[in-house]
Amino acid sequence: MAPKSSSTPSQPIIQSVVASIHGQPYGKGLQAVRFVSSTTGYMAGNGIILKTADGGQIFTTAAHASVNLTGLSVARTTTATVAAWGNHSILVSHNSGSNWSASTLPHTVQQVDFATSSIGFAITGHQGSPAGYAAFPAWVLWRTIDGGAHWIQVPTSSPPASISFGAASVGWMSTANGDIFRTVNSGQTWSLVTQIPTTNAESTSLKPFVSLHAASAQICWALVVGGSGMNQASYSVFRTTNGTNWSPVLATSTAGAGPAPGNPGKVPPGPGSSPGPMAVVGGSSSAVLAGECRACGFGTTSVSSTQNAGASWNNFPTIQNGGASISMSFVSPSEGWLLDSSGADIFTLLQTLDGGSTWKEVYPMAHPHPVNSVSFVNAQVGYGVGVPGDAGALLKSDNGGHTWSEIGHVPTAANGFVTAQLVFLTEQHGFLVYNSPSPNKSWIYETNDGGASWTLLKNPNGYGVSLTFTGTQDGVAFNQTQHWATTNGGKTWFQVHLKSPWLPWLPASDPAVAGLYLAGLAHLTMAKTLTDIVHSQNSGQYDQIGFAGSQVAWTPDQSQTGFLLTTDGGAKWSNIHGVSNVDFVNGEDGWALSGGLLRTTNGGKTWTYASHPTP
Repeated sequence: MAPKSSSTPSQPIIQSVVASIHGQPYGKGLQAVRFVSSTTGYMAGNGIILKTADGGQIFTTAAHASVNLTGLSVARTTTATVAAWGNHSILVSHNSGSNWSASTLPHTVQQVDFATSSIGFAITGHQGSPAGYAAFPAWVLWRTIDGGAHWIQVPTSSPPASISFGAASVGWMSTANGDIFRTVNSGQTWSLVTQIPTTNAESTSLKPFVSLHAASAQICWALVVGGSGMNQASYSVFRTTNGTNWSPVLATSTAGAGPAPGNPGKVPPGPGSSPGPMAVVGGSSSAVLAGECRACGFGTTSVSSTQNAGASWNNFPTIQNGGASISMSFVSPSEGWLLDSSGADIFTLLQTLDGGSTWKEVYPMAHPHPVNSVSFVNAQVGYGVGVPGDAGALLKSDNGGHTWSEIGHVPTAANGFVTAQLVFLTEQHGFLVYNSPSPNKSWIYETNDGGASWTLLKNPNGYGVSLTFTGTQDGVAFNQTQHWATTNGGKTWFQVHLKSPWLPWLPASDPAVAGLYLAGLAHLTMAKTLTDIVHSQNSGQYDQIGFAGSQVAWTPDQSQTGFLLTTDGGAKWSNIHGVSNVDFVNGEDGWALSGGLLRTTNGGKTWTYASHPTP
């Protein structure tokens, strides 16, 4: 047998470690928000109901539940009656959340709406598809006349989809076949007032799902969701001013989901490429609709609002650092709240005071932490970029990430940046990398005064650039095709081509390893095993290599669900699963952004939430 070529990398010995994360971040599992005034509001979620009396700055526990709660509503005629629901359970309070009573229904509770403190309705059934196509075959309507103590099933001509009361005795109900009914006697009898028609492109057996939002005894809005496809959903908004006649006021057709449902005709388009939650202000002509676009900038959610009954709409830009919109509540045309999910079951409450044009985080803002990127210069001092609602916020911590202060902004708005990488070498000297797919370009900014001012570097440039330093002087900036190096802390850069006589065998699919050598960093003992790792795992995606001195290095693993860490110069590597976006300052102290800011003091074996205490 021929001897193995010396140029063939060998498989390094890698120990697998499952990251142990202790505690839970603020905002975990929240699902619904409802405000009754500019100061008083509620949130419900992971077995808990929270209440605020100061507009969302501080929430306290109003109740614990044995189930995960998914919805909240407040009675139309009295704000003291609040309902929360989840699974088969309904919790009701008649004294503004001080005391709660619970009842159980046979199927999953989908919606609860109280007209008065005593008369209320619930819809139960198995969860259907978001588009609502034949999604509610087992959904049924329930009615209570004693404030939720007892519930009686109400027969309907078709499975109910949504119900909303605008006054003590007047409400509307939509059904699975697109019918909308109205009652003027507190639900004792219902009259058919309209049916949302299908478009020519829709099958007659696939009816649109109608979600109702009553504002008064005469005014009701209907969000109509049609077809879905390619992560898109077509939708329309209809409105009635006399309870019976409905007119379209907004519609969005998409390439992946087809035409807007209900034959809306020529009306203004809605936000995003699929609908999010909708909120109306009782008795007024104001409504706000959230839309989602998964490929839109620093977030996925944008909103549109109207103050003239839908005659015209204000379309606002995508919420920076916003994720998917979960629940929304407005108490006036200008003041509202949006519960936003950034993934990993973590939720943030945002507030607007200008109708949805701008948003700021109010929960858990008492314990802010960066959400885009983090970089520490020692075990105590670190910098971070981005908070929910503000992608350009620059933060600093002086106590290992336990608390943060916003110290300024980085230059993001003008260029519509999409992803950011923060690299601080000292407390004063740092870099910020932005990559934008539209246009395909990267920018690198440098600061020499701790983030007070930033200068755009002329070189390097390109697209998909990643920045790596092994200390304060030697670094590389690279993408899949181009490489630049510096040996004086970024003061000057020189470009090096992959077809170098130093490493003629190095393929272009290994830009990170190429970057190591091209920057003159091959003297590090870990360079050989890092090269072996890239080749043996055949990924070529190691564009987030980080170093802390000459002994500590880390990089994402092949699955992108963990990272590889060495603390002894590359002799041994640990594959730590469950944590990503990491930064270390030595072999023990490290941080990660993963559903909150995590910190480890033992080389990644255990992690705790650095700035998010449990509510």
